[in-house]
Amino acid sequence: MVWTKINRKKFLILLASSAAGIFLTSCLSRMGAGRSAASLISTSAGSAEAETAEGTGADSGTNNGKEGEESAENSKSTETATQKSGARKSTKSLVGIAGAGLSSNLGAQVEKAVSLAGGLGFIKKGSIVLLKPNYNTGDPYPASTNPEIIRHVIRLVKKQDPYAILIGDRSSFWSSTLKCMKQNGVYEVAEQEGAELYPFDNEEWVSINPVSARAWPKGFTIPKLLIEADYVISIPVIKTHSIAAFTMAIKNWVGILEPLQRTTGLHPFNNKKEAFGHMLAELHLARVPDFVIMDGTKVFVDGGPTEGRAVAAGLVVASNDIIANDAAGLAILKTLGTIAKIQDYSVWSQPQIDRAAELGFGAKKAGDIMIKSENVSAVDKIISNLA
Repeated sequence: MVWTKINRKKFLILLASSAAGIFLTSCLSRMGAGRSAASLISTSAGSAEAETAEGTGADSGTNNGKEGEESAENSKSTETATQKSGARKSTKSLVGIAGAGLSSNLGAQVEKAVSLAGGLGFIKKGSIVLLKPNYNTGDPYPASTNPEIIRHVIRLVKKQDPYAILIGDRSSFWSSTLKCMKQNGVYEVAEQEGAELYPFDNEEWVSINPVSARAWPKGFTIPKLLIEADYVISIPVIKTHSIAAFTMAIKNWVGILEPLQRTTGLHPFNNKKEAFGHMLAELHLARVPDFVIMDGTKVFVDGGPTEGRAVAAGLVVASNDIIANDAAGLAILKTLGTIAKIQDYSVWSQPQIDRAAELGFGAKKAGDIMIKSENVSAVDKIISNLA
């Protein structure tokens, strides 16, 4: 067991950094906030299905062999986690996008997006499945993951007859994760659907030091549960972010980072876009999620992470590839009209995506991604924005 010990000096550093982080995030999140609705890109006009290219696509498995040697204490468990994440990956980077259409049945929408992306048939009976949403705060979606998305993901996972479904995350240092989960409604959903809440606050933490983590030369610390779970499903939100430009599947892994490192190790680099993006991508050297189901029911196209200009996009996105997922999410933001840091640049130039592709976590270009959609009127525009 490895616990993080905080002495007086570290505590003072943490306290100062936390206060600065709260102030900076709060200020930036509120600049130009003002919520407003916009026309949906989800529609009832039949189903559309499109591919960005015919080709074989990139291998969306993890970078097996690139992790190198871990510390002696943790190398075996981390290797096992990597093997779990990469074993079932398709050679296709699939993205399913489902719009609401005339139906208000969110469950059917989630199921359709998951099905279009290959489904959850890889989950074996009797396994432990960890759901990792975005609950950085207790603010309502799109600041955090829509709890009703979590409800329907739980129901889909149950069909695979797992032993347990766990919901785990770590909110910001100054917050109680359990309090945030109660505030945004996922606590009640978990009780109703028979899932177990596992806030990482009180979980056992382990330190790893992958040699490929150039941006983390001293390694980083993660919940042991992340390694021990049989499967991990990431459930992020589509939204802009005042510091990182955007937060989707790749940045969702900030919630696996031990709070002291998250505050004093990661955020001092938030004014260095490239370094910050690389650090986010390299967190997946601990483990790549087996599947992504992304909440696009309502999104921030400006501002974020807690407040911003919200658009009711009415979408659910699913993928077997974190890079393809985030590329599609960025393409959706560009289709809706978003901040210059995203609108004016190729999705492949974003540091989070560039470094993740370099590490071999998934698609490397638009031609590697196959998008399938239903009830999405702007799918052609979304595909064109993948460039």
